[in-house]
Amino acid sequence: MGSRTIEEIREDFPALKRRRNGKPPIYLDNACTTMVPRQVIASIEEYYTDYPACSGTRSRHWFAREVFGRIEGTPGKEGESSRRIIAGFINANSEKEIIFTLNTTHAINMVALGFPFRSGDVVLLTDKEHNSNLLPWLKLQKEGRIKVDFTLPNDRDEFDLDAFERKMKNNRVRLVSMGYTSNITGYTIPAREIIKIAHQYGALVLLDGAQTVPHQTIDVQSLDVDFLAFSLHKMCGPRGVGVLYGKKELLGQKPHEEDEADNVIVPVILGGATVANSTYHSYTLTLPPYRFEAGIQNYPAQIASGAAVQYLQQIGMDRIRDHVDGLNHFLSGELMKRYGDTGWFRIIGPQDASKRGGILTFEVKRPNALGIAVDLSEKSNIMIRDGALCVHSYFNEKFGLQWTRPISHSEHRMVYRVSFYFYNTIDECRIFLETLDEIFKERGYI
Repeated sequence: MGSRTIEEIREDFPALKRRRNGKPPIYLDNACTTMVPRQVIASIEEYYTDYPACSGTRSRHWFAREVFGRIEGTPGKEGESSRRIIAGFINANSEKEIIFTLNTTHAINMVALGFPFRSGDVVLLTDKEHNSNLLPWLKLQKEGRIKVDFTLPNDRDEFDLDAFERKMKNNRVRLVSMGYTSNITGYTIPAREIIKIAHQYGALVLLDGAQTVPHQTIDVQSLDVDFLAFSLHKMCGPRGVGVLYGKKELLGQKPHEEDEADNVIVPVILGGATVANSTYHSYTLTLPPYRFEAGIQNYPAQIASGAAVQYLQQIGMDRIRDHVDGLNHFLSGELMKRYGDTGWFRIIGPQDASKRGGILTFEVKRPNALGIAVDLSEKSNIMIRDGALCVHSYFNEKFGLQWTRPISHSEHRMVYRVSFYFYNTIDECRIFLETLDEIFKERGYI
């Protein structure tokens, strides 16, 4: 990875230096949240130590100007601000198109609640949406404001562009909202083609980029995507800060939200920093992005988000992708070699590891299939994820509503997800394989 070895890079992560029972942590739960390097931690500490104040959008003193400069930039002063860094990272046209949110969930809800839907409008999803990109739309459907529809994959569990276009032709789709990369399978949808087709039929596109932005280069202008949501905690950044990118013309310019043009999202949480002026009877809004950033913000996290992005850029997004793909190829191949013919072990999603990015999710269908994640942690400090992976809808559809509490002992099954990042190693994968083998033997599976 550039001029630094993976061992040198791992030294940046204090949590990886911990020991329990004489063993190091093996962190393979990166699709949930990633480790944090010392460079990002130092950025957070600097805020609380040196200038723990409001931003200069409110106050005019010395500390406030420092906060403002690190987030927004200081005219005539060298050094990039975090909002500009993030804008450059995804090639936004302007830093004004970057809205800081709490996380991806918050960003998606901002679009769902702020978009000017009309009765009968359809929001089109895939069959594997994270709850964050399902529940907001189901709530609007329950209220009678929209209809929710789903486009289904082909028999290889990959995106079916023909089926998608049929949905676009036969429905009044106003918005396409899809997970760019599935947090179940790691499969990345053909976003460029989807956006082109959606625009041909007059629909806008929102991409949930939580699992994509941390792993590959994203160019929002080249994609022509209308909205993109992602979280910094999945890309070595602080918790509690995410990003909503929106095209400038979709974020509003009018002082009163009711005057905005069609397709413009309006702020749904108002208060400090969102208004230019107010009386006892009316108010006028600030310009984007501030009209969407109500109240005191998580300033240290917003500042540290720039440090996190710069850290990834120093490593190189192509190198991150290639390293993660290599780990997935190795572990997928070894798992299938050992258990692929058993009938009770199955990798979920495309069988080609190169189509699953940094995620390897497998199903174990055996009596007492529960608890393997706990055993991995107790035996070898290996951390993975199990359960419905925040996509209850998909697994309930495939396995039945009671799949996690089967009536028959023979119907036990559980889903386990291994997810990689650039600081993981082949040696960690080998320890995972050895420990999983030991668990399977103890349970009488092999």
